[in-house]
Amino acid sequence: MSASAAATVLTAAQKAQTFANQTAETARTEVIKEPLGFIKILQFFLALLAFATAVSGGSDVSFNRKCLNTSQPVLYKGKYNYPYNLKNAPLKPQTIECLDQKADRYTIATETNNIVSSAQFFVFTGVTAFLYSIAVLIIYIFFRHKYNNIVYLPLIDFSVTCIFTIFWFAGSIAWSKAVGDLQHFTDTETIIETMIFCKKNNNQNLCSGYETANYANLIVSCILGFGNLIVWAGDIWFVLKETSWYKLRASMRQQSTAATNNPISPNEINITAHYNPNDKI
Repeated sequence: MSASAAATVLTAAQKAQTFANQTAETARTEVIKEPLGFIKILQFFLALLAFATAVSGGSDVSFNRKCLNTSQPVLYKGKYNYPYNLKNAPLKPQTIECLDQKADRYTIATETNNIVSSAQFFVFTGVTAFLYSIAVLIIYIFFRHKYNNIVYLPLIDFSVTCIFTIFWFAGSIAWSKAVGDLQHFTDTETIIETMIFCKKNNNQNLCSGYETANYANLIVSCILGFGNLIVWAGDIWFVLKETSWYKLRASMRQQSTAATNNPISPNEINITAHYNPNDKI
């Protein structure tokens, strides 16, 4: 390596070290102890848990069917995963297939209401809220001086916080309704009642429940959704206090309070009369 190349590398390393030192000096880790930063950490973890549990709510449903070609009941099983499109979740025999009816033409449900769209919107809200919390937390810690000095940054933060509050409100309600519909459509009794191949021999029921789906993650995701709603709604107040709107009104309120509490008395007003003989009356 030539001397000039070595000098260039050394200069670049020194600049990088200087930038790292300046960044470390300007970092304000104490902001995470304040409500503004601490709530962002809560939003980060709650959003992560909300969409993680929502996408991991897949499960299996199964039931037995009496077949004409075997003395033992045949186990039929269906599996569903995110985004929980039950129309594309086929029911298949796990051992042999009944000769009198092919169940692979059937799915867990023929209608799913708005389960798919509700699940996708809830996960979208969780992922974007998760990413936004990371970005804003970095700004709070490393670029706090710019956040305080640039007027539009707190305004943007306030607007986005309000938008996410609305998203969590709408998404949590829609997702809770979707989870209720999912529980209904994946219940073994509901599946057996809606499956045509379970009704044979003068409407005799040939199917019986075997395994019920697990809804634990979905229920937890609903709870976390409303938890996110509470945290984001509460954060509106703390972000509002950082905006120029609030600071201007607070300053005007302080001036008004000071003027009310400390009025100017007549004794403090000095009126000096100046008489000039040349003035005409």
